[in-house]
This record gives sequence, structure tokens and C-alpha cells, in this order.
Amino acid sequence: DSWIRPALLRPAFESGAMTRDPLLGIFEPGEGPQVAAKKVESLFFEERPNGFVLPHNTDTDESIAFYEDCLQDVVANFGARHDTVPMMAQGLAVLYDTKAGMEKKSMYYDKAIDCLKFAQQSMFEMMGPVAMAIPHFQEMEARKGKLERKKARRIAKGQ
Repeated sequence: DSWIRPALLRPAFESGAMTRDPLLGIFEPGEGPQVAAKKVESLFFEERPNGFVLPHNTDTDESIAFYEDCLQDVVANFGARHDTVPMMAQGLAVLYDTKAGMEKKSMYYDKAIDCLKFAQQSMFEMMGPVAMAIPHFQEMEARKGKLERKKARRIAKGQ
């Protein structure tokens, strides 16, 4: 009985720390503002056999806006020769490819291709003609071809 628990192990009301709910104790149960509990499914990534991951429960519009803002900030502050520009542009291309597949619109394939062209241009500016021999540069070229074919199929379907 004489033993006193350390402050970190005491309940919030004993230690004087604020509880997680700031409205707790102000209103009677059932009164006051009712906050609807929104069920949010957690984001997770499924590993694919080809080495890529497939995101689930993610908002591509929000991600695209974030990547575009970040890419513009990096280019504005450090120029297109910054090391992160090709990676960010390629990530943005993947997001546009995903959005095109989800919304069944071919216009997003154009944006994805433009992002890959920008990533290649940035690599070329950083490394010169040697960039064309780098496997990553060649993978982006192959990805552009694949996106062109996807776009052609969407247009043929009238989407």
C-alpha cells in the first residue's frame, strides 16, 4: 500500500495528463457533438511476382497531387539535375498509369508518358549521353512503349 507507482504507469486522472478525448467529462453520455466513426481501411501493399507492389486502399488523386507538388518544389529549388527528379517523375508516371487503369481513360497514359520523358531528360542532363546506356533509362523507355500500347487499346475501345 505504501508503494507509489511511477508517474508513467499512473492512469491519466492520477498523473494529471490530459485524456485522449478532450470532450470527456464535459457532456453527459449521449449528449454533445456526435462524431460519426468513419471506417477507414488501412493502406497495404501486395507484393507481385514481377518485383513490383500493388497498393490497396489508397487515394491516387491525393498521391498524384502530393507527388506533383514535391516534384515542382524540387525542380524550382534545385533544378532538373537533382538526383530525386527521375525517381519522383517515375513514381508520378506509375500513379498516372494506375489512375488510367482505374478510371478507364487514355488521357492519363499521356501524362504518364510525359513524366517518363521528363525523368529521362533529367537523367540525360545529369549524366549526358552515358545515361542512355544505364539500365534504368532503358527500362523507362520500355515502359513508355508499354504505356503507348495500353493507350492505343483504350482508344480502340473508345475510352
